[in-house]
Parts: sequence; structure tokens; C-alpha cells
Amino acid sequence: MQPVKLLAKLTTKTLNLTGTFGGSGQDVIDWRTAAHALVGLPQCQTNWAYFRYVGEETRLNKVVRSLTMHITLFVKIKRFKVKPETLNGIVMSAIYEYVQPVCNECDGSGLAPGQKATNINADICIKCFGRGRKPVSNRSRCKIIGIDKKSYTSSHDEITKELLRLIAGWESDIFKNIREKMGEVA
Repeated sequence: MQPVKLLAKLTTKTLNLTGTFGGSGQDVIDWRTAAHALVGLPQCQTNWAYFRYVGEETRLNKVVRSLTMHITLFVKIKRFKVKPETLNGIVMSAIYEYVQPVCNECDGSGLAPGQKATNINADICIKCFGRGRKPVSNRSRCKIIGIDKKSYTSSHDEITKELLRLIAGWESDIFKNIREKMGEVA
């Protein structure tokens, strides 16, 4: 079963994804099985899964708190000078950017069409600039952050990229955990 379909079982009102929508088909997998698929994940990843795939908007505050804690350490290590309110805006911007649809050009890989991830000299996708998602303009990003477009620096961009990398790692761990719990590990 697809991990996203499994996580959809956790929503309060779900459709029978395996039935014909006309009969009395019973799902073999219910919300308890779907919840079990998240067992063993750190709380920040579980909160992300519930926020992103189950639609629990109440988990957004916990996700923001986790991302802020992680990125604050990154900012201190890199010795970036960023105001706390700007950092909060960057976190919100990264979340907004991550939930954008996947880039049509590279299908979310971030690599130029025809390139393989194993290729060391792989070119990045020119449409999404290697992010794998439909690009968000700097103007939109700055509006979410709460700064002027001219104030957006390479430090802000590095922080955003690190946040996107962190969220992508969370999703990878979530899907890996689901596949392990469902016995689909190859």
C-alpha cells in the first residue's frame, strides 16, 4: 500500500480507497493499523506526518517548534546573524514551500531530466533550481518571512535549503518506517 494512502486512513473521515464505492466493502486496514505504521518515529516526524498527510492543522505549532529548534542550532554553528522573528518567518516559508506541488520538469528529483541521482556530475533542474518542488518566488518568500525583497540574503537562502533538507529527511524516514511496519522492505 502507498504510504500516503495509509496515512490518509488516520483522518477522521476517510473514503474506502480499496473498494468500488458502491458496495459494502470493508477496508482491511483501519486507522489503528495506520497509526501503528508511525510507531517508533521521533515526535517531530510524527507531528509532521499528522500535519502533512492527515490534515491535523493543530500539529503545525509543534512542527514549527521542532524546526525552529533544529534550525537555531544550524544558525549558531554557521554564525548567521538572523533575528528570531525572521527565523520564524523562514520556518513558515520553508513549510509553505515544501508543501508545494512537485516540479513537473524533474518529477521532484531536483535533477535535470535524464540525469540519475548516482551521477556525480548530475546537473540540477533549471525549473526548480534543484529543490524538487514548484519554485516559490523570492517576492512570495519574503512576504511570508516578513522582510523586504532587498533584505533577502544568501544566509536566508542557506537556512531555507537546510530546512527543506530536514523536512525531506523527515518524510524519507516516515515512508521508510511505514514500509518496514507494513512488511514491504526490500
